[in-house]
Amino acid sequence: MTLPFAVIAAGVVFALMILFWGARLASRRRAANEEIEEFNEDYVQETPPARPITPPVAPPPPPIVEPPVAAPEPIAPPPAPAPEPVAEAHAPVAAPEPVVEPEPVAEIVPAPLPPVVEETPAPEPLAPEPLADEPIAAAFDASPAALASDVAAPVPAEPAPAPAPAPAATAADDLTRMKGVGPRLADRLGTVGITSFAQLAALTPEEADALDAKLGDFQGRIHRDRWIEQASFLAKDDIAGFEGVFGKL
Repeated sequence: MTLPFAVIAAGVVFALMILFWGARLASRRRAANEEIEEFNEDYVQETPPARPITPPVAPPPPPIVEPPVAAPEPIAPPPAPAPEPVAEAHAPVAAPEPVVEPEPVAEIVPAPLPPVVEETPAPEPLAPEPLADEPIAAAFDASPAALASDVAAPVPAEPAPAPAPAPAATAADDLTRMKGVGPRLADRLGTVGITSFAQLAALTPEEADALDAKLGDFQGRIHRDRWIEQASFLAKDDIAGFEGVFGKL
């Protein structure tokens, strides 16, 4: 009988221990919940209340100032109309009666008398003059040689004037001595007939433009490099003048 009571007593003790342990855990949980609630209450009290956000108030619009209205200028009264001139009353003048002119009387002109024709006697017919037979007979009697001599001899034609001698060919110059003229350009000038400085120096503005149009790829060089001025110095062999203007030759 002792063993069963011991087992029951042990079970009761174990149950009591479980109850005690459960009660202790429940008390701890309750204490923890109370601490959490107190902490939350303290946190809520310490947090400052949020300020309400108020939207910015727009400044009031400036008052509308009406522009001053200019006082109307006084309107001058219209000038009084000038009185119309009163026409003076004149007594009616009677129109003069038309003067009846007498009709012109046609003058009686006597008819002209027929002209008196004087009879002129008809001229007497002239007797025909006898033909001269002597010249005709002389013409038949003349010999052929005499007739040939009567024919006018032809005037000999004047000989044609001899052609003027061709101008002597100008001696060719070394055109490459000019600034900006190379061998190819000198050959090009030779093909258009320019071989000397004297020819270039004597060019007129119109002739210079015509020559420039024949230079092909070298067009414009005659004016840009002042060929006519260079050639005028070199044609006179004025080396000092050339170098004074265009630099050392």
